[in-house]
Amino acid sequence: MAIRSMTGSGWARGSTSIGEVTVEVRSVNGRGLQVKTRFPGALQPFEREVERRVRARLSRGSVAVVAAVGRGGSALDAVLDVERFVATAARLEELAARCGLADVTIGDVLAVPGVLRTAQDLPEELGDALHADLADLLDTALDALIEEREVEGERTATAIASYLDGLDALRGEVEQRAPQVAADYRQRLLARVNEFLDDRGATLEDRDVVREVALFADRVDVSEELQRLRSHTARLRDTLEAGGEVGRGMEFLLQEVLREVNTIGSKSPDVAVSHAVVDMKSLVDKLKEQAANLE
Repeated sequence: MAIRSMTGSGWARGSTSIGEVTVEVRSVNGRGLQVKTRFPGALQPFEREVERRVRARLSRGSVAVVAAVGRGGSALDAVLDVERFVATAARLEELAARCGLADVTIGDVLAVPGVLRTAQDLPEELGDALHADLADLLDTALDALIEEREVEGERTATAIASYLDGLDALRGEVEQRAPQVAADYRQRLLARVNEFLDDRGATLEDRDVVREVALFADRVDVSEELQRLRSHTARLRDTLEAGGEVGRGMEFLLQEVLREVNTIGSKSPDVAVSHAVVDMKSLVDKLKEQAANLE
Protein backbone atom coordinates (compact mmCIF):
# COMPACT_ATOMS: atom_id res chain seq x y z
CA MET A 1 0.00 0.00 0.00
CA ALA A 2 1.16 3.51 -0.78
CA ILE A 3 2.34 5.74 2.04
CA ARG A 4 0.50 9.05 2.15
CA SER A 5 1.45 12.41 3.45
CA MET A 6 -1.24 14.44 5.21
CA THR A 7 -0.50 17.49 3.07
CA GLY A 8 -2.09 18.05 -0.30
CA SER A 9 -4.89 19.61 -2.30
CA GLY A 10 -7.28 18.75 -5.08
CA TRP A 11 -10.09 20.47 -6.90
CA ALA A 12 -12.78 19.90 -9.49
CA ARG A 13 -15.16 22.10 -11.45
CA GLY A 14 -18.26 21.15 -13.38
CA SER A 15 -21.81 21.95 -14.34
CA THR A 16 -24.63 21.09 -11.95
CA SER A 17 -28.35 21.69 -11.75
CA ILE A 18 -27.66 25.10 -10.16
CA GLY A 19 -24.86 26.10 -12.54
CA GLU A 20 -21.09 25.74 -12.40
CA VAL A 21 -19.73 24.52 -9.05
CA THR A 22 -16.11 24.33 -7.90
CA VAL A 23 -15.06 21.98 -5.10
CA GLU A 24 -11.62 22.27 -3.50
CA VAL A 25 -10.21 19.92 -0.86
CA ARG A 26 -7.10 20.87 1.13
CA SER A 27 -5.41 18.96 3.93
CA VAL A 28 -2.59 19.59 6.39
CA ASN A 29 -1.15 17.68 9.34
CA GLY A 30 -3.45 16.69 12.20
CA ARG A 31 -3.45 14.29 15.14
CA GLY A 32 -6.62 12.62 13.89
CA LEU A 33 -9.08 13.34 11.10
CA GLN A 34 -10.85 16.68 11.26
CA VAL A 35 -13.15 17.75 8.43
CA LYS A 36 -14.34 21.32 7.96
CA THR A 37 -16.71 22.43 5.21
CA ARG A 38 -17.49 25.87 3.82
CA PHE A 39 -20.41 25.77 1.43
CA PRO A 40 -22.77 28.45 0.05
CA GLY A 41 -26.40 28.33 1.15
CA ALA A 42 -27.63 26.20 -1.76
CA LEU A 43 -25.12 23.45 -0.94
CA GLN A 44 -25.12 23.54 2.86
CA PRO A 45 -27.66 20.69 3.18
CA PHE A 46 -25.04 18.36 1.68
CA GLU A 47 -22.26 19.19 4.17
CA ARG A 48 -22.89 16.15 6.36
CA GLU A 49 -22.83 13.80 3.38
CA VAL A 50 -19.64 15.43 2.14
CA GLU A 51 -17.97 14.86 5.51
CA ARG A 52 -19.06 11.22 5.45
CA ARG A 53 -17.51 10.74 2.02
CA VAL A 54 -14.25 12.37 3.10
CA ARG A 55 -14.00 10.15 6.20
CA ALA A 56 -14.58 7.09 4.04
CA ARG A 57 -11.42 7.84 2.05
CA LEU A 58 -9.06 9.59 4.49
CA SER A 59 -8.01 8.56 7.97
CA ARG A 60 -5.86 11.41 9.21
CA GLY A 61 -5.27 15.11 8.69
CA SER A 62 -7.03 18.44 9.03
CA VAL A 63 -9.18 18.60 5.90
CA ALA A 64 -11.03 21.63 4.53
CA VAL A 65 -13.66 21.23 1.81
CA VAL A 66 -14.73 24.45 0.09
CA ALA A 67 -17.42 24.71 -2.56
CA ALA A 68 -18.36 27.75 -4.64
CA VAL A 69 -21.26 28.31 -7.03
CA GLY A 70 -20.54 30.20 -10.23
CA ARG A 71 -22.05 33.66 -10.51
CA GLY A 72 -23.51 33.14 -13.96
CA GLY A 73 -27.22 33.85 -14.60
CA SER A 74 -28.32 30.21 -14.55
CA ALA A 75 -26.62 29.58 -11.23
CA LEU A 76 -28.12 32.66 -9.61
CA ASP A 77 -31.64 32.02 -10.92
CA ALA A 78 -31.53 28.50 -9.54
CA VAL A 79 -30.96 29.63 -5.94
CA LEU A 80 -32.71 33.00 -5.91
CA ASP A 81 -36.48 33.31 -5.39
CA VAL A 82 -37.00 36.39 -7.57
CA GLU A 83 -40.59 37.07 -6.53
CA ARG A 84 -39.69 36.86 -2.86
CA PHE A 85 -36.66 39.07 -3.48
CA VAL A 86 -38.82 41.81 -5.06
CA ALA A 87 -41.46 41.63 -2.32
CA THR A 88 -38.84 41.61 0.43
CA ALA A 89 -36.99 44.57 -1.09
CA ALA A 90 -40.20 46.60 -1.28
CA ARG A 91 -41.06 45.79 2.31
CA LEU A 92 -37.58 46.69 3.57
CA GLU A 93 -37.59 49.98 1.64
CA GLU A 94 -40.95 50.85 3.17
CA LEU A 95 -39.65 50.13 6.68
CA ALA A 96 -36.41 52.03 6.03
CA ALA A 97 -38.32 55.10 4.86
CA ARG A 98 -40.67 54.97 7.85
CA CYS A 99 -37.80 54.69 10.31
CA GLY A 100 -35.44 57.09 8.57
CA LEU A 101 -32.82 54.40 7.93
CA ALA A 102 -30.24 54.16 5.17
CA ASP A 103 -31.15 52.88 1.71
CA VAL A 104 -31.71 49.16 1.45
CA THR A 105 -28.93 47.22 -0.34
CA ILE A 106 -28.98 43.92 -2.21
CA GLY A 107 -27.09 42.39 0.68
CA ASP A 108 -29.82 43.44 3.08
CA VAL A 109 -32.44 41.70 0.95
CA LEU A 110 -30.41 38.51 0.42
CA ALA A 111 -29.85 38.25 4.18
CA VAL A 112 -33.58 37.72 4.76
CA PRO A 113 -34.31 33.99 5.18
CA GLY A 114 -36.09 32.43 2.21
CA VAL A 115 -34.89 34.88 -0.41
CA LEU A 116 -32.05 32.56 -1.39
CA ARG A 117 -33.30 29.02 -1.82
CA THR A 118 -31.24 26.10 -0.51
CA ALA A 119 -31.11 22.62 -1.94
CA GLN A 120 -33.80 21.64 0.55
CA ASP A 121 -36.17 24.09 -1.18
CA LEU A 122 -35.47 22.74 -4.67
CA PRO A 123 -37.79 20.24 -6.34
CA GLU A 124 -36.90 16.68 -5.36
CA GLU A 125 -35.61 15.68 -8.79
CA LEU A 126 -33.47 18.83 -8.97
CA GLY A 127 -32.09 18.21 -5.48
CA ASP A 128 -31.21 14.60 -6.33
CA ALA A 129 -29.41 15.70 -9.49
CA LEU A 130 -27.49 18.33 -7.53
CA HIS A 131 -26.50 15.71 -4.93
CA ALA A 132 -25.16 13.38 -7.64
CA ASP A 133 -23.27 16.17 -9.40
CA LEU A 134 -21.70 17.38 -6.15
CA ALA A 135 -20.70 13.82 -5.20
CA ASP A 136 -18.93 13.39 -8.55
CA LEU A 137 -17.06 16.67 -8.13
CA LEU A 138 -16.04 15.77 -4.58
CA ASP A 139 -14.78 12.35 -5.66
CA THR A 140 -12.71 13.94 -8.43
CA ALA A 141 -11.23 16.47 -6.01
CA LEU A 142 -10.46 13.71 -3.48
CA ASP A 143 -8.77 11.62 -6.19
CA ALA A 144 -6.45 14.55 -6.93
CA LEU A 145 -5.82 15.16 -3.24
CA ILE A 146 -4.97 11.52 -2.57
CA GLU A 147 -2.66 11.36 -5.58
CA GLU A 148 -0.78 14.40 -4.31
CA ARG A 149 -0.62 12.97 -0.79
CA GLU A 150 0.83 9.72 -2.16
CA VAL A 151 3.51 11.55 -4.15
CA GLU A 152 4.47 13.58 -1.08
CA GLY A 153 4.32 10.42 1.04
CA GLU A 154 6.83 8.68 -1.24
CA ARG A 155 9.22 11.62 -0.91
CA THR A 156 8.83 11.55 2.87
CA ALA A 157 9.46 7.79 2.99
CA THR A 158 12.68 8.28 0.99
CA ALA A 159 13.85 10.95 3.43
CA ILE A 160 13.02 8.72 6.41
CA ALA A 161 14.98 5.82 4.91
CA SER A 162 17.98 8.11 4.44
CA TYR A 163 17.83 9.28 8.06
CA LEU A 164 17.57 5.68 9.24
CA ASP A 165 20.73 4.88 7.29
CA GLY A 166 22.48 7.67 9.18
CA LEU A 167 21.13 6.43 12.49
CA ASP A 168 22.32 2.88 11.80
CA ALA A 169 25.78 4.17 10.88
CA LEU A 170 26.06 6.11 14.14
CA ARG A 171 24.84 3.13 16.13
CA GLY A 172 27.58 1.07 14.46
CA GLU A 173 30.19 3.61 15.56
CA VAL A 174 28.97 3.37 19.16
CA GLU A 175 28.98 -0.44 19.00
CA GLN A 176 32.62 -0.37 17.92
CA ARG A 177 33.62 2.22 20.49
CA ALA A 178 31.69 0.91 23.53
CA PRO A 179 33.93 -2.10 24.36
CA GLN A 180 36.99 0.12 24.37
CA VAL A 181 35.55 2.50 26.99
CA ALA A 182 36.18 0.12 29.91
CA ALA A 183 39.67 -0.78 28.64
CA ASP A 184 40.60 2.90 28.39
CA TYR A 185 39.29 3.49 31.91
CA ARG A 186 41.42 0.60 33.21
CA GLN A 187 44.59 2.06 31.66
CA ARG A 188 43.86 5.56 33.00
CA LEU A 189 43.12 4.21 36.47
CA LEU A 190 46.34 2.18 36.58
CA ALA A 191 48.39 5.11 35.34
CA ARG A 192 46.97 7.55 37.90
CA VAL A 193 47.28 5.19 40.86
CA ASN A 194 50.83 4.05 39.95
CA GLU A 195 51.89 7.65 39.45
CA PHE A 196 50.61 8.38 42.95
CA LEU A 197 52.43 5.35 44.39
CA ASP A 198 55.75 5.94 42.59
CA ASP A 199 56.83 8.52 45.14
CA ARG A 200 56.12 6.04 47.89
CA GLY A 201 58.09 3.18 46.38
CA ALA A 202 55.02 1.01 45.81
CA THR A 203 53.25 -0.33 42.76
CA LEU A 204 49.76 -1.56 41.99
CA GLU A 205 49.20 -4.84 40.21
CA ASP A 206 46.56 -5.22 37.52
CA ARG A 207 44.54 -7.58 39.69
CA ASP A 208 44.16 -4.85 42.30
CA VAL A 209 41.92 -2.80 40.00
CA VAL A 210 39.99 -5.66 38.42
CA ARG A 211 37.01 -5.21 40.71
CA GLU A 212 36.87 -1.44 40.19
CA VAL A 213 37.11 -1.80 36.43
CA ALA A 214 34.41 -4.49 36.47
CA LEU A 215 32.06 -2.19 38.37
CA PHE A 216 32.78 0.64 35.95
CA ALA A 217 32.24 -1.59 32.92
CA ASP A 218 28.85 -2.64 34.28
CA ARG A 219 27.81 0.99 34.79
CA VAL A 220 28.75 2.07 31.26
CA ASP A 221 27.57 -1.06 29.44
CA VAL A 222 25.15 -0.02 26.67
CA SER A 223 24.92 -3.33 24.83
CA GLU A 224 21.24 -3.82 25.71
CA GLU A 225 20.34 -0.29 24.61
CA LEU A 226 22.19 -0.79 21.33
CA GLN A 227 20.38 -4.06 20.72
CA ARG A 228 16.98 -2.46 21.32
CA LEU A 229 17.97 0.46 19.12
CA ARG A 230 18.87 -1.96 16.34
CA SER A 231 15.49 -3.68 16.77
CA HIS A 232 13.55 -0.41 16.68
CA THR A 233 15.22 0.84 13.51
CA ALA A 234 14.60 -2.53 11.85
CA ARG A 235 10.91 -2.26 12.73
CA LEU A 236 10.81 1.26 11.32
CA ARG A 237 12.19 -0.04 8.03
CA ASP A 238 9.66 -2.88 8.02
CA THR A 239 6.87 -0.37 8.63
CA LEU A 240 8.02 1.74 5.69
CA GLU A 241 8.19 -1.30 3.46
CA ALA A 242 4.70 -2.46 4.45
CA GLY A 243 3.22 0.95 3.62
CA GLY A 244 -0.31 2.09 4.34
CA GLU A 245 -1.20 4.14 7.39
CA VAL A 246 2.17 4.22 9.14
CA GLY A 247 2.32 7.65 10.78
CA ARG A 248 1.13 6.84 14.31
CA GLY A 249 3.12 3.61 14.51
CA MET A 250 6.32 5.34 13.45
CA GLU A 251 5.81 8.14 15.94
CA PHE A 252 5.51 5.59 18.76
CA LEU A 253 8.63 3.70 17.64
CA LEU A 254 10.61 6.93 17.42
CA GLN A 255 9.74 7.71 21.04
CA GLU A 256 11.33 4.37 21.94
CA VAL A 257 14.35 5.12 19.75
CA LEU A 258 14.88 8.46 21.50
CA ARG A 259 14.61 6.77 24.90
CA GLU A 260 17.41 4.31 24.03
CA VAL A 261 19.61 7.07 22.60
CA ASN A 262 19.18 9.18 25.73
CA THR A 263 20.06 6.21 27.94
CA ILE A 264 23.22 5.53 25.94
CA GLY A 265 24.22 9.18 26.35
CA SER A 266 23.61 9.16 30.10
CA LYS A 267 25.51 5.90 30.72
CA SER A 268 28.62 6.47 28.66
CA PRO A 269 31.26 9.02 29.77
CA ASP A 270 33.16 8.64 26.50
CA VAL A 271 33.54 11.79 24.39
CA ALA A 272 33.28 9.97 21.06
CA VAL A 273 30.10 8.21 22.17
CA SER A 274 28.68 11.51 23.42
CA HIS A 275 29.28 13.11 20.03
CA ALA A 276 27.58 10.20 18.29
CA VAL A 277 24.61 10.51 20.67
CA VAL A 278 24.22 14.20 19.83
CA ASP A 279 24.16 13.35 16.12
CA MET A 280 21.67 10.52 16.72
CA LYS A 281 19.33 12.87 18.61
CA SER A 282 19.45 15.29 15.70
CA LEU A 283 18.47 12.50 13.30
CA VAL A 284 15.66 11.35 15.58
CA ASP A 285 14.26 14.89 15.61
CA LYS A 286 14.31 14.91 11.81
CA LEU A 287 12.66 11.49 11.72
CA LYS A 288 9.90 12.68 14.06
CA GLU A 289 9.25 15.71 11.87
CA GLN A 290 8.93 13.51 8.80
CA ALA A 291 6.77 10.88 10.50
CA ALA A 292 4.41 13.60 11.72
CA ASN A 293 3.61 14.31 8.05
CA LEU A 294 2.39 10.79 7.35
CA GLU A 295 -1.16 9.49 7.44
